[in-house]
Amino acid sequence: MAIEVPTVESLVIPEPGGPRVIGVIETRFANALQQEVMLATEAATPGQNAFHVTFFGPVEGRTGPENLKSDTFLAEDALAEEMEKALPGIDMRPSTYFVQNRYGPFGYALGHGQGRDLCLYAWQRIQGQDRVNVLMGDRGVLSVRLRFCQGGATEASLLRIMYRYTINGYFLPRSWQPYGRPLPAPPELGRIGGPIVYPDADFGPGGPSAPPPAPARTMERAPRAASVPSEATPSLPSAPLEGYPTVPAPP
Repeated sequence: MAIEVPTVESLVIPEPGGPRVIGVIETRFANALQQEVMLATEAATPGQNAFHVTFFGPVEGRTGPENLKSDTFLAEDALAEEMEKALPGIDMRPSTYFVQNRYGPFGYALGHGQGRDLCLYAWQRIQGQDRVNVLMGDRGVLSVRLRFCQGGATEASLLRIMYRYTINGYFLPRSWQPYGRPLPAPPELGRIGGPIVYPDADFGPGGPSAPPPAPARTMERAPRAASVPSEATPSLPSAPLEGYPTVPAPP
């Protein structure tokens, strides 16, 4: 049931200027739609950089009921098995930092591959906490994995891929709602004394809430002209010198 689909049908899109999507392999289960979104790879470590995303929900053209996709619920043993399969032989160290993107918190591990490669394996489970459909209940879960190695990369540059990716798909039924109820606007927004907000065009998303203070101006006096010693100044004769002709002044 695995087929190749056009890259425009990718369920995950990296940010503009990020890794390039070079292919998408899609697999349909009775209860889920799974894609391997292959990303351009420029690394010495063997393997394919890719997003692995699974949409649990009502799939069109579903297969037999026995073809089910299991949900691991981010179990530690399942994640360790996934990392070993995606990055065999690399010592991956899970991070203890709390990180989150627009879809919620995610976890990640780092390891050194071949040459100067730094490798990232990240995982995220997207499921709403506050129900939107109170009577029917919200259904739907998104499972996202990222495997990415790059030569000379830093932890921050690899994490940027997880911070800036976009979900690009959904199921039609209204009960499919994996994101939950959106957060309300901050209560102090629009009030006197509230936070100062600047457009993204000036400071970029996630920029400072206020511009940095201008550096203090220091007043400097103009340097004094250096005084020339009097003995160094040539003296003009007050009378014609003896033995030299007298030149009359111009008319």
